[in-house]
Amino acid sequence: QKITGYKEVDKLLQSDENLIAAAAAAAREAKLASYKTVGGTVTFGQYEQDNNTGNGQEAIEWIVLDVQDGRSLLLSKYGLDAKPYNTQFTSITWEECSIRNWLNNDFLNRAFTDTEKSAILMTNVDNSASQGFRGWSTSGGNNMQDQIFLLSYAEANKYLGVEYWEVSGSNQNTKSRVAPTAFAKAQGAFTSDSNKTTDGEAAGWWWLRSPGDHLKYAAYVYADGSLFDINVSHDSGGVRPAFWLNLESDIF
Repeated sequence: QKITGYKEVDKLLQSDENLIAAAAAAAREAKLASYKTVGGTVTFGQYEQDNNTGNGQEAIEWIVLDVQDGRSLLLSKYGLDAKPYNTQFTSITWEECSIRNWLNNDFLNRAFTDTEKSAILMTNVDNSASQGFRGWSTSGGNNMQDQIFLLSYAEANKYLGVEYWEVSGSNQNTKSRVAPTAFAKAQGAFTSDSNKTTDGEAAGWWWLRSPGDHLKYAAYVYADGSLFDINVSHDSGGVRPAFWLNLESDIF
Protein backbone atom coordinates (compact mmCIF):
# COMPACT_ATOMS: atom_id res chain seq x y z
CA GLN A 1 0.00 0.00 0.00
CA LYS A 2 2.92 2.36 0.58
CA ILE A 3 4.53 1.75 -2.82
CA THR A 4 1.58 2.26 -5.15
CA GLY A 5 2.59 2.98 -8.73
CA TYR A 6 5.64 0.69 -8.59
CA LYS A 7 5.68 -2.11 -11.15
CA GLU A 8 2.78 -4.54 -10.46
CA VAL A 9 1.78 -3.06 -7.11
CA ASP A 10 -1.44 -1.38 -8.22
CA LYS A 11 -2.60 -4.55 -9.95
CA LEU A 12 -1.72 -6.72 -6.97
CA LEU A 13 -3.59 -4.48 -4.55
CA GLN A 14 -6.72 -5.01 -6.65
CA SER A 15 -6.32 -8.71 -7.39
CA ASP A 16 -4.35 -10.45 -4.63
CA GLU A 17 -6.84 -11.94 -2.14
CA ASN A 18 -4.46 -11.72 0.82
CA LEU A 19 -3.66 -8.06 0.15
CA ILE A 20 -7.33 -7.23 -0.37
CA ALA A 21 -8.26 -8.94 2.91
CA ALA A 22 -5.44 -7.18 4.76
CA ALA A 23 -6.51 -3.80 3.40
CA ALA A 24 -10.13 -4.46 4.38
CA ALA A 25 -9.07 -5.49 7.90
CA ALA A 26 -6.94 -2.36 8.28
CA ALA A 27 -9.80 -0.14 7.10
CA ARG A 28 -12.20 -1.84 9.52
CA GLU A 29 -9.86 -1.36 12.47
CA ALA A 30 -9.38 2.29 11.57
CA LYS A 31 -13.15 2.77 11.50
CA LEU A 32 -13.57 0.96 14.82
CA ALA A 33 -10.82 2.88 16.61
CA SER A 34 -13.09 5.75 17.65
CA TYR A 35 -15.77 3.31 18.89
CA LYS A 36 -13.13 1.74 21.13
CA THR A 37 -11.91 5.01 22.64
CA VAL A 38 -13.54 5.59 26.03
CA GLY A 39 -14.45 9.25 26.42
CA GLY A 40 -14.43 9.82 22.68
CA THR A 41 -17.37 10.82 20.51
CA VAL A 42 -18.80 8.86 17.60
CA THR A 43 -21.81 9.18 15.30
CA PHE A 44 -24.46 6.52 14.78
CA GLY A 45 -28.01 6.89 13.54
CA GLN A 46 -29.93 10.11 12.88
CA TYR A 47 -32.53 12.16 14.76
CA GLU A 48 -34.06 15.59 14.39
CA GLN A 49 -31.88 18.03 16.35
CA ASP A 50 -31.74 21.51 14.80
CA ASN A 51 -35.56 21.79 14.80
CA ASN A 52 -35.56 22.32 11.05
CA THR A 53 -37.36 19.32 9.59
CA GLY A 54 -36.87 20.68 6.10
CA ASN A 55 -33.20 19.66 6.04
CA GLY A 56 -33.73 16.13 7.32
CA GLN A 57 -32.47 14.47 10.48
CA GLU A 58 -28.98 15.07 11.85
CA ALA A 59 -26.34 12.48 12.76
CA ILE A 60 -26.52 11.55 16.46
CA GLU A 61 -23.36 12.04 18.48
CA TRP A 62 -22.60 9.51 21.22
CA ILE A 63 -20.07 9.43 24.06
CA VAL A 64 -18.24 6.12 24.45
CA LEU A 65 -18.67 5.24 28.14
CA ASP A 66 -17.22 1.73 28.20
CA VAL A 67 -15.66 -0.90 25.94
CA GLN A 68 -15.64 -4.61 26.76
CA ASP A 69 -15.91 -7.98 25.04
CA GLY A 70 -16.31 -6.61 21.54
CA ARG A 71 -18.97 -4.05 22.42
CA SER A 72 -19.19 -0.37 23.33
CA LEU A 73 -21.60 1.38 25.69
CA LEU A 74 -22.81 4.60 24.06
CA LEU A 75 -24.68 7.54 25.63
CA SER A 76 -26.10 10.40 23.59
CA LYS A 77 -23.97 13.52 23.89
CA TYR A 78 -27.06 15.77 23.94
CA GLY A 79 -30.56 15.57 25.31
CA LEU A 80 -32.35 14.43 22.15
CA ASP A 81 -35.95 14.95 23.19
CA ALA A 82 -38.17 15.92 26.12
CA LYS A 83 -40.46 13.27 27.57
CA PRO A 84 -42.03 12.37 30.91
CA TYR A 85 -40.73 9.21 32.57
CA ASN A 86 -44.34 8.10 32.49
CA THR A 87 -47.31 9.87 30.95
CA GLN A 88 -49.45 9.34 34.07
CA PHE A 89 -48.58 10.34 37.62
CA THR A 90 -48.68 6.93 39.26
CA SER A 91 -46.42 4.39 40.92
CA ILE A 92 -44.32 2.90 38.13
CA THR A 93 -41.07 1.03 37.48
CA TRP A 94 -38.83 0.89 34.43
CA GLU A 95 -40.66 -2.23 33.22
CA GLU A 96 -43.94 -0.43 32.51
CA CYS A 97 -43.00 3.24 32.16
CA SER A 98 -43.90 5.03 28.93
CA ILE A 99 -40.38 6.29 28.24
CA ARG A 100 -39.08 2.72 28.00
CA ASN A 101 -41.76 1.89 25.45
CA TRP A 102 -40.98 5.06 23.48
CA LEU A 103 -37.23 4.37 23.43
CA ASN A 104 -37.58 0.79 22.19
CA ASN A 105 -40.22 1.54 19.59
CA ASP A 106 -40.64 5.12 18.34
CA PHE A 107 -37.09 6.29 18.94
CA LEU A 108 -35.42 3.03 17.86
CA ASN A 109 -37.32 2.94 14.57
CA ARG A 110 -36.97 6.64 13.84
CA ALA A 111 -33.28 6.99 14.64
CA PHE A 112 -31.80 3.83 13.11
CA THR A 113 -31.99 1.90 9.87
CA ASP A 114 -32.69 -1.83 9.97
CA THR A 115 -28.98 -2.45 9.37
CA GLU A 116 -28.01 -0.18 12.27
CA LYS A 117 -30.62 -1.79 14.53
CA SER A 118 -29.05 -5.17 13.86
CA ALA A 119 -25.84 -3.91 15.51
CA ILE A 120 -27.60 -2.69 18.67
CA LEU A 121 -27.37 -5.47 21.21
CA MET A 122 -30.24 -6.68 23.35
CA THR A 123 -29.13 -5.85 26.88
CA ASN A 124 -30.07 -7.30 30.24
CA VAL A 125 -31.06 -4.06 31.97
CA ASP A 126 -30.34 -4.39 35.70
CA ASN A 127 -32.98 -2.79 37.92
CA SER A 128 -31.84 -4.34 41.19
CA ALA A 129 -31.37 -2.32 44.37
CA SER A 130 -27.65 -1.99 43.62
CA GLN A 131 -28.48 0.22 40.63
CA GLY A 132 -30.47 2.80 42.58
CA PHE A 133 -29.48 5.39 45.17
CA ARG A 134 -29.08 3.53 48.45
CA GLY A 135 -30.53 6.40 50.46
CA TRP A 136 -33.94 5.86 48.87
CA SER A 137 -34.04 2.03 49.02
CA THR A 138 -36.83 1.90 46.45
CA SER A 139 -37.34 -1.24 44.40
CA GLY A 140 -36.43 -0.78 40.73
CA GLY A 141 -38.66 -3.64 39.67
CA ASN A 142 -37.82 -6.52 37.38
CA ASN A 143 -34.75 -6.73 35.18
CA MET A 144 -35.63 -6.23 31.53
CA GLN A 145 -34.30 -6.99 28.05
CA ASP A 146 -33.93 -3.78 26.03
CA GLN A 147 -32.00 -2.50 23.06
CA ILE A 148 -32.28 1.13 24.17
CA PHE A 149 -32.34 2.20 27.80
CA LEU A 150 -31.58 5.04 30.21
CA LEU A 151 -28.62 4.88 32.56
CA SER A 152 -29.29 3.83 36.13
CA TYR A 153 -28.05 5.94 39.04
CA ALA A 154 -25.19 3.47 39.63
CA GLU A 155 -24.12 3.72 35.98
CA ALA A 156 -24.35 7.52 35.99
CA ASN A 157 -22.24 7.53 39.15
CA LYS A 158 -19.68 5.12 37.68
CA TYR A 159 -19.25 6.75 34.30
CA LEU A 160 -20.10 10.39 34.95
CA GLY A 161 -19.49 10.90 38.66
CA VAL A 162 -23.12 11.72 39.48
CA GLU A 163 -23.76 12.02 43.24
CA TYR A 164 -26.80 12.84 45.36
CA TRP A 165 -27.14 16.60 45.78
CA GLU A 166 -26.81 16.50 49.61
CA VAL A 167 -23.49 14.68 49.18
CA SER A 168 -22.15 16.71 46.27
CA GLY A 169 -23.17 20.07 47.73
CA SER A 170 -22.25 22.87 45.33
CA ASN A 171 -21.81 20.62 42.33
CA GLN A 172 -19.03 21.41 39.90
CA ASN A 173 -19.38 18.14 37.98
CA THR A 174 -19.70 19.45 34.45
CA LYS A 175 -19.05 15.95 33.08
CA SER A 176 -22.60 14.90 33.90
CA ARG A 177 -24.26 18.02 32.54
CA VAL A 178 -25.97 17.96 29.18
CA ALA A 179 -27.39 20.49 26.76
CA PRO A 180 -30.67 19.67 25.03
CA THR A 181 -30.82 20.06 21.27
CA ALA A 182 -32.86 22.82 19.63
CA PHE A 183 -35.50 20.21 18.84
CA ALA A 184 -35.61 18.99 22.45
CA LYS A 185 -36.03 22.55 23.68
CA ALA A 186 -38.89 23.03 21.23
CA GLN A 187 -40.49 19.94 22.81
CA GLY A 188 -40.25 21.58 26.24
CA ALA A 189 -36.83 20.57 27.57
CA PHE A 190 -35.69 22.71 30.51
CA THR A 191 -32.42 24.67 30.45
CA SER A 192 -30.59 26.59 33.16
CA ASP A 193 -28.53 29.63 32.18
CA SER A 194 -26.66 29.43 35.51
CA ASN A 195 -25.39 25.91 34.80
CA LYS A 196 -23.20 25.44 31.75
CA THR A 197 -21.83 22.34 30.05
CA THR A 198 -18.14 21.93 29.25
CA ASP A 199 -18.98 23.45 25.85
CA GLY A 200 -20.46 26.54 27.51
CA GLU A 201 -24.08 25.71 26.66
CA ALA A 202 -27.01 26.06 29.05
CA ALA A 203 -27.53 22.67 30.69
CA GLY A 204 -30.83 20.87 31.10
CA TRP A 205 -31.81 17.96 33.31
CA TRP A 206 -32.09 14.37 32.16
CA TRP A 207 -33.82 11.20 33.28
CA LEU A 208 -32.29 8.08 34.77
CA ARG A 209 -34.17 4.78 34.79
CA SER A 210 -33.82 4.29 38.58
CA PRO A 211 -36.73 5.12 40.90
CA GLY A 212 -36.74 8.05 43.30
CA ASP A 213 -37.54 7.85 47.00
CA HIS A 214 -40.89 6.24 46.07
CA LEU A 215 -42.34 4.84 42.85
CA LYS A 216 -44.23 7.98 41.86
CA TYR A 217 -40.84 9.68 41.54
CA ALA A 218 -37.92 8.83 39.26
CA ALA A 219 -34.24 9.73 39.52
CA TYR A 220 -32.75 12.41 37.32
CA VAL A 221 -29.56 14.43 36.87
CA TYR A 222 -30.16 18.13 37.43
CA ALA A 223 -28.54 20.87 35.35
CA ASP A 224 -25.76 21.22 37.94
CA GLY A 225 -24.80 17.57 37.43
CA SER A 226 -26.15 16.10 40.69
CA LEU A 227 -28.81 13.50 41.52
CA PHE A 228 -32.38 14.47 42.41
CA ASP A 229 -35.79 12.86 41.97
CA ILE A 230 -39.03 14.25 40.60
CA ASN A 231 -42.57 13.10 39.82
CA VAL A 232 -42.66 10.68 36.91
CA SER A 233 -45.10 12.73 34.81
CA HIS A 234 -42.91 15.83 34.69
CA ASP A 235 -42.42 16.56 30.99
CA SER A 236 -39.42 18.93 30.75
CA GLY A 237 -36.73 16.27 31.32
CA GLY A 238 -34.20 15.54 28.61
CA VAL A 239 -33.82 12.05 27.14
CA ARG A 240 -30.30 10.63 26.78
CA PRO A 241 -30.63 7.18 25.22
CA ALA A 242 -27.94 4.57 25.84
CA PHE A 243 -27.16 1.20 24.27
CA TRP A 244 -24.47 -1.42 23.78
CA LEU A 245 -23.13 -1.51 20.21
CA ASN A 246 -21.82 -4.75 18.75
CA LEU A 247 -18.35 -3.93 17.41
CA GLU A 248 -18.19 -7.29 15.65
CA SER A 249 -21.21 -6.47 13.52
CA ASP A 250 -20.98 -6.67 9.73
CA ILE A 251 -21.81 -2.96 9.50
CA PHE A 252 -18.18 -2.14 10.31
